[in-house]
Amino acid sequence: MTNIHVCTTQESQYVDMEICKQPRTEVAKKATTRMVVESLVDQLIANNLISNERLFDQILYNKDIIWIQNERFNGHLFAKANITDQLKTKTNDFMMYMPTNPIVYEVNGEQYHLITRIDSTRAKPNLERLSQVPKAILSAARVNDLLCSIVMRFYEVYVEDLSQVAHKNKQLINFVEQEYHQFLKAVKELNDYHLNWHPRGNGHQLLVELIDNLQLLKSRPGKVLMDFSNSHSCVVVERSFPIFKQAQKTKQAL
Repeated sequence: MTNIHVCTTQESQYVDMEICKQPRTEVAKKATTRMVVESLVDQLIANNLISNERLFDQILYNKDIIWIQNERFNGHLFAKANITDQLKTKTNDFMMYMPTNPIVYEVNGEQYHLITRIDSTRAKPNLERLSQVPKAILSAARVNDLLCSIVMRFYEVYVEDLSQVAHKNKQLINFVEQEYHQFLKAVKELNDYHLNWHPRGNGHQLLVELIDNLQLLKSRPGKVLMDFSNSHSCVVVERSFPIFKQAQKTKQAL
């Protein structure tokens, strides 16, 4: 008698990385540069469109976005809580991560701090930086460059991951790619004007408004988006990762 091994497919719950922001009381009396970055990070965590694992690897802890380094430690948008006091500016010893009242996130139970020392340098967003080799810095991040890099990487990851799911939604992919290209075009147009890119300047404010108007960033799974290039078209937003994963289970039959 021959033993026959039969493989069956079984669905199991997809277990994603956990990223949770810890409660805190804001002590700043007025809006500061890092609040714009904090708000964008919170928005990307909340919309649940890419997996937390991809969000962490590609944005929150990615050298391409920002890389703070001294002789012993690395930091990015997030830095491990136990080394943040080691990450200072070279010139005046400013802490790169808020030494008092830090902005804390737990990643799979481990605490990280969000970068808070963000420069007010009058710098335009550099749309080519993500394609360049990352370079370690120990200085403040330029806010306009940082905002653009976060948005660009998010769109790239979302489209890449959405293209790999089994029921590929080409209409949604086309919509997202179109909105992304419109964003890049708009930023390039802003760069062509003689604007004030200081955080209190018109260039910075126009960039923030441009990001605020991106439909995808304000969406969650199930939201219907209108394609304004075609008044009769709309798309439904989806996660770019599975809720369930397929697992093979082998059983033996005689």
